[in-house]
Amino acid sequence: MTLPTPSFLIEHEQGLLLFDSGLASEAAGDPVAAYGPLATMFEMYFPVEYRLDRQIESLGFSLSDVRRIVLSHAHFDHTGGLQHFPHAEGFIGAGELRYAHTADSHTAGFFRRQDLEAAASIRWHELPAGYDHDMFGDGSVTLLSLPGHTPGSLGLQIRLPDRMLVLTGDAAHVRESIDQTVGMPFDADVVSKLDGLRRLRLLGTRLDTTVWVNHDPRDWVSLRSAGKEISATSLLPQ
Repeated sequence: MTLPTPSFLIEHEQGLLLFDSGLASEAAGDPVAAYGPLATMFEMYFPVEYRLDRQIESLGFSLSDVRRIVLSHAHFDHTGGLQHFPHAEGFIGAGELRYAHTADSHTAGFFRRQDLEAAASIRWHELPAGYDHDMFGDGSVTLLSLPGHTPGSLGLQIRLPDRMLVLTGDAAHVRESIDQTVGMPFDADVVSKLDGLRRLRLLGTRLDTTVWVNHDPRDWVSLRSAGKEISATSLLPQ
């Protein structure tokens, strides 16, 4: 199965917000040079034009326009671009960075030292487990507490005109995870993970809500029908 590793750029009158930062820019064109055996294990495909900084600039923005960055969690495929945003205000789940530095042996390989060093340059706000946070105070962007895959796993809810979009991060990896309430072997807390999957399933029952499972290749194709720019119209069931 080919899995996308997306980042999402959200425009708001208070500035740009980035949800996850993808793979490391220095890995573009040669993932093995940056990730070693991980690149081979996962058969990474990462052309130079997919670099996060180039993607943002291709949309007409500069990296300094990104005022806030939210990490769904600190695994290597979500933290690679942190080096570009030492100026940004960071938001992360409680305990996530501590766990990244002291992870259990079966999950330690998913955290990359260079990314954690870059994270140290960012001023982070921690979202307590079980608490959701209205990012701008207007209901447009809400952090969702979804611990389980890692201790501080987060999702993001975005209010569009007449539609809500929920980005799952790795609280779910494929849609069957939600439909069947099934986690994965590398989850840090199985009980919390299953609760998060049930929450995502409940959110998906709202008629005005689209739940985007961020690694699911089918969601990647169907929910990007209009290309890079996501709108309420592009999220309507086809």
